[in-house]
Amino acid sequence: MEYTNVTTAIILGVFGFAGLIKGVVGLGLPPIVLGLLTAIIGIHPAMALVALPAFITNIVQAISGQYWHTLWLTQRLFFFFATISVALGCLLTQFVDQTHMSLLLGVLLVCYGSLGIIQFKPRISAPWQPRAGVLLGVCNGVFTGLTGSSAVPGVFYLQAIGLPKEKLIQAMGILFTCSSLGLSIGLIWQGILTPSTSALSVAALLPATLCMFVGAKLRKRISVAVFQRIFYSALTLLGAYVIVKNSALIV
Repeated sequence: MEYTNVTTAIILGVFGFAGLIKGVVGLGLPPIVLGLLTAIIGIHPAMALVALPAFITNIVQAISGQYWHTLWLTQRLFFFFATISVALGCLLTQFVDQTHMSLLLGVLLVCYGSLGIIQFKPRISAPWQPRAGVLLGVCNGVFTGLTGSSAVPGVFYLQAIGLPKEKLIQAMGILFTCSSLGLSIGLIWQGILTPSTSALSVAALLPATLCMFVGAKLRKRISVAVFQRIFYSALTLLGAYVIVKNSALIV
């Protein structure tokens, strides 16, 4: 797909903005990029553009810490099923209209944002974690394949097992790395992620990565709690906009 100079500038700006937020709170790049760009260029092109920047920025987040080995040993079933089940989600896109996929994305954004606003913090006891990890990992992978967003319900699972702040951020990095890898493979298989799309995706990597590092610096200087409330409120409004826009298309 060819884009005008204005559209290209908007795309790069969206990636920079999303990277800044990811640097502060540890997540947000795919939801923000998909939420904003789906309204402009459609969900499939947006998913293709977000794949590479999400993968690279998530690798940086996943290895920036000392907990990688421990997290992989204790949560490998969750990460494994969250990765392989992306293929099922990608397969389902062959039978689901793009408008309905966009609606699902909007619903997930609203749920994600609303639960964040009310500071929903479930708890899963240690004996139940393996089974819950498999079930929620599969759900997370299917939603990733369908919408390109890999935060729901995976992030809530990682919060529910009681990870401290820095360990949680690194765990989210591992989850998002695995999910974006599976999504990239699925998009290539579907013919959505093409060489022409990859070129713009590579260009978007620069503002996303640079702004993520800026956000990581800001994280040490601002109230993350206040920022998270603003972030979750914005996600809720963005999801509502995506729902209204695509509901009108169905009607």
